[in-house]
Amino acid sequence: MLIPRINGLRIVLRLVSQHAVATAYDDALYRVDIGGHRYTLNTSSSLTHVEHVLADAACRSLTIITVDNPGSQKCARTTFTRHHSALTQQLRELGIRFFASAALAPDCDWPVEHGVAIANIPLASAYHINRRFDQHACVRITQEQGVTLHWTVC
Repeated sequence: MLIPRINGLRIVLRLVSQHAVATAYDDALYRVDIGGHRYTLNTSSSLTHVEHVLADAACRSLTIITVDNPGSQKCARTTFTRHHSALTQQLRELGIRFFASAALAPDCDWPVEHGVAIANIPLASAYHINRRFDQHACVRITQEQGVTLHWTVC
């Protein structure tokens, strides 16, 4: 399936293959910093490892959201910084716990995408945040399902 990007009132001809993006998410490494410890996970992480990460974070779930590279298109660092600051400020104001996170391509062919791992956020709220920042997917970490990709666009 191809996902059109919309820029203002006109459709931009750049198309992103959902399969290619899903493959990138599956191959990616997800780093989460919790209480002085850095954890690395991927979609193949064992449920035991996931359980340990969630216990250290004292939560039932973590949802990794980045505001980097909206629409899977590389963006300027100034744009990322502005959006990331807006997101983290809003989370702090709402009293929502989150941890620093990053998504890394194992072959280093894509820039590190810094983001947040939000504790216990409902998926509907995560989808809303993703749409607000033109993101196509988020990564959910739960003891029951491990590390899973959730699309926020059809």
